Amino acid sequence: MDQLEAMRSYVQVVDSGSFTKAAQVLARHKSTVSEQVAQLEAHLGVRLLVRSTRSVRPSAEGLAYHARARQILAQLDAADAELRAARLAPSGRLRVQVPVALGRLVLMPAIRGLLDRHPQLSVELGCSDQTVDLVREGLDCAIRGGELPDSSLVVSRLGELPFVLCAAPRYVDAHGLPRHPDELARHLRVGYLPAGQRSPPPLRLVDGTRHVAIEVPARLLTTDSGALLSAGLDGLGIVQVAEFVARHHLASGALLHVLPGWSCPPLPVHFVTPTAGLRSARVRAFQDWVRAVLAQQVWGVGTAGN
Repeated sequence: MDQLEAMRSYVQVVDSGSFTKAAQVLARHKSTVSEQVAQLEAHLGVRLLVRSTRSVRPSAEGLAYHARARQILAQLDAADAELRAARLAPSGRLRVQVPVALGRLVLMPAIRGLLDRHPQLSVELGCSDQTVDLVREGLDCAIRGGELPDSSLVVSRLGELPFVLCAAPRYVDAHGLPRHPDELARHLRVGYLPAGQRSPPPLRLVDGTRHVAIEVPARLLTTDSGALLSAGLDGLGIVQVAEFVARHHLASGALLHVLPGWSCPPLPVHFVTPTAGLRSARVRAFQDWVRAVLAQQVWGVGTAGN
């Protein structure tokens, strides 16, 4: 027996005053409604309805049960309606984790557009380059770079993040500019430590079909992309940073492009959520907004719509 459906049939019989009318309202067969009420009475061990050839009315116990059952069903319907509305209109608090540079330089400056568009939405934007457990931390979604390991996360690819090799004029004045990747081994770099690694990966460069991986000495290591940029601007070594991070500094001359004839392999960027179930409207709205903002601010195509 589906007790909630049996309760719904019973309440409608009392409200309608007959099994026939209740069946019409519920779009069920009269025999189904009658059987559900009978099962409910058997389950409770109480006669809920007093039946006659011409009418049906609740017993004293049935009248009290009707009031409680009607209240329960009203609360259930309200909860269902609230969730359905939440799927359609973004609302409530959204907890997100994004990489530091992406959050500070791209998403945070544009987030007013998201909040203005969805006034019932609030956002907790955590900026970190470290990988955390979304479920354990109670996060709704995250943006992550790199190839992701197999997991229970639902992954949607956002695009590829271009990187560039740079150095500050102060570093170039002291050490010169390498003319070929082979010369990088005689230079210094500021190394970035990805989550879970104890040493930085080699610098990888591509020129057409040629691929090289160079181990460049690092006197300074960091797990923070913001600190990496600061150290590079201070001339502490060659840095490999996202193109959108370096763009302004390259234009101003605060950074110089190292080995411009070679390119750095792009980094895949993903939008991840904890489960494969129905996503809330706030998660869908945030993902759509992120795609639009990245298209304009990072990849330079489309309209951000922010």
